[in-house]
Amino acid sequence: MEKRVILALVLSLAVLFLYQQFAVKWIAPPPAKNAPVDKGAPEHSDQGKKSVEGSSGVPSIKQKETTPVIESAEETVIVETPLYKAVFSSRGAGIKSWVLKNYKEDLEQTAGAVEMVTPSLLDEYPLHDKLMKGAASEIIYFKPSKSNISLNSGQKQELIFIGQSKDGIRIEKRYAISASSYSIQTETTVLNNSANQFDGQLATGLTASVKFLEKRGGSYHKGPISYSNGKVLTKDIKEGEETLAGKILWAGLEDMYFISVVTPQKPENVKWSTITTKDMVRVAALAPISLIPSAHVSLGYTAYIGPKEMDILTAQGVHLEDSINLGWFTFLAKPFLIAMNFLYLYIPNYGLVIILLTVIIKILFHPLTKKSMDSMKEMQNVQPQIAALREKYKEDKEKMNRELMELYKRYKINPVGGCLPMVLQIPVFIALYNVLGASIELRHAPFMLWIHDLSAPDKLAQIPAAIPYIGGSAFGPLPILMGATMLIQQKMTPSTMDPAQAKMMLIMPIVFTFMFLNFPSGLVLYWLINNVLSIAQTYYIQKAAK
Repeated sequence: MEKRVILALVLSLAVLFLYQQFAVKWIAPPPAKNAPVDKGAPEHSDQGKKSVEGSSGVPSIKQKETTPVIESAEETVIVETPLYKAVFSSRGAGIKSWVLKNYKEDLEQTAGAVEMVTPSLLDEYPLHDKLMKGAASEIIYFKPSKSNISLNSGQKQELIFIGQSKDGIRIEKRYAISASSYSIQTETTVLNNSANQFDGQLATGLTASVKFLEKRGGSYHKGPISYSNGKVLTKDIKEGEETLAGKILWAGLEDMYFISVVTPQKPENVKWSTITTKDMVRVAALAPISLIPSAHVSLGYTAYIGPKEMDILTAQGVHLEDSINLGWFTFLAKPFLIAMNFLYLYIPNYGLVIILLTVIIKILFHPLTKKSMDSMKEMQNVQPQIAALREKYKEDKEKMNRELMELYKRYKINPVGGCLPMVLQIPVFIALYNVLGASIELRHAPFMLWIHDLSAPDKLAQIPAAIPYIGGSAFGPLPILMGATMLIQQKMTPSTMDPAQAKMMLIMPIVFTFMFLNFPSGLVLYWLINNVLSIAQTYYIQKAAK
């Protein structure tokens, strides 16, 4: 039993790493079901108020815009805060550019800051407003209240866009901008200045090119994301149109480290869909509008366009922090991420923080590790007797099992006691593994010497592409040291395996070394330090037992 449990443990760890490296890239989430139609929703009132869960569904992507656009010269407004520099456009009152000042595209000195909007986007800008009436839609050209806004820390200001459709529908869009936040408050007021009733929809959303999203690094999800019925839902980028189901609190687009979402003030009034072509992906929000002449209605939402930092996302108060993919054991991973950020306040080097956090975890689990090793040592001591019983009763399995249980009882040995404490630690290791793999805090975070980015593989050289299986992989000291310490640890750990099985298990450090070549160096650093501490811990326990 001891051999099978140890083998299962090793294979479980291998499956964990293989899952993160390959399955996330190839296994697509199940498609969402179409949202049911709410037949009991109230109709529009004659006073021009909004309906709840009302009227028509989302127009098909194949429908054409039949209403011509009333074009005018595009005007832009430059908004600059300590956190970002944005360019707003009069075309739809959308965002043409949103550059995050505190994040660079890569580590090169000449690298530019991270751009959150697809450059040269010609279709529809993010947060772009459009009036829809049946199959027809109209892009409004607005007049901005300012040509530029510059805010210092603590300052706030409002940017107003005013436009009118060819049918006499007046739209006033107000952006409340704060220097200390990546989010902007938006209120759009629609006034029917015409002599006829207006029944239609106001559309907004977030748009990006497929290539723009896919070039963002990492193997984590990139594309549409939403928060529906208390859960985060993600969708792959594939051509087609789909209505988002459930009670959606917010929706938008994400990549590994950054996210753009829209949160309506009244989510029940909004219909959501994802629309993807060969080149573009769009998350669209449509609010039904029914206005008699001279009536008006106001629609509000908050847009967040920024990094996936736990503290910042949590402060939004809409479960936006759940967009950070922390894997199976999120309830353990979140405290680790909080602890890591807390330690960074006092030790401004995430490499040293990882080392300290690994030491703390090792100390907390020392009693379990000692119990495991003591049990494995006891099993090793009675191994000759176990082998003799198996040989003696090899023709009578039932008798052999009874004799083995008697042997365990006589020596007060738990046959799974050596592995059970280790199994209990696996959720902790997986949680910390996911924290180190998904945290934007490690992006471009230097450690020391040659390690300048803890989110990137340790790379002093590159393995030639001609070498099978590992060609093109990064090559650096950390994975090699990790494999070497894993081998030493394996040699020092008491084992009940026969010599042939023990030799077979020696291949595991080699397999793990190659697996870790392209893993983020922060992860490899954690595993290396964990191995070094395990070696010291094993030596201490074995010496104390003599």
